[in-house]
Amino acid sequence: MNYPLYDGHVSKNARRLIADGRLDKALDEYRRLAELGSGLARCVLAYLSLRDLPGAPRSAHVAKALANAALSREPGYANYVLAYAASYEKDSAKSVELMYESYKAHFIPAASAIGLIFGQGYGVSKDPKKAEAFFLRAISLGHIPAPMLLCRFYMQGQRGVVKASLGLLLLPISFLYMWVCTRFLIFSIHSFRHFNLGVPPMFNEKALKSW
Repeated sequence: MNYPLYDGHVSKNARRLIADGRLDKALDEYRRLAELGSGLARCVLAYLSLRDLPGAPRSAHVAKALANAALSREPGYANYVLAYAASYEKDSAKSVELMYESYKAHFIPAASAIGLIFGQGYGVSKDPKKAEAFFLRAISLGHIPAPMLLCRFYMQGQRGVVKASLGLLLLPISFLYMWVCTRFLIFSIHSFRHFNLGVPPMFNEKALKSW
C-alpha cells in the first residue's frame, strides 16, 4: 500500500507485515482480530474493502457490514467508512449525515471531509465560509492533509483574491509538509484520509484537481 491507513495500534504484527509488503498476511491478522471482537480491526477491514486491493476486492456491502458491526465501539471510524460506502452507492444525503456523525464522534479526518463537502456542494449547498471553518478546525485538530486542502480550496477563489493568492503561495509548502509527515506517520489518524481517483464525485483527489 502507498497511502495512509489508520489502524489505532491494533496490531504491531499487521503493521510489520504491511511494511514487508505481505498484505495478504496482514489482512489475515486483521480478520483474526475482528473475529475476536476488535472494533478497530473491523474498521480497518471495512476501509480496505473500499480500496479494491488484492485479497480484498472493493465491496460497499462488505464495508457496510463490517463498519456496522464496529459502530458501537468505534463510532467515529465506522461512520467515516459508512459515509464513503454511501457515496459509492450514490446516496449523497446519507453520506453527509454519516460524515457528521463521524465528526461528532471526534474522528479527526471527518473535519477535513466536511470542509470538502461544503466546498464542493456534495449533498448540500455550497458554503465557502463553512468549508473554510471546517478546514481550519481540521488544522487545529492536527489533521496533516488539512493545510493542503485549505490551500487548494482558497485557490478556487471563493474566499477572495487575497486568500486565493495565499493558497497558491502556500500550496507547495503544505504539500511538502503533508508528504514528509505522512511518510513517517502512515498509520496515524492525523495522516489518514480516504481518496479514490476512480470514484467521483465526493471529496476525493480527482475532484480536487479540478479546483
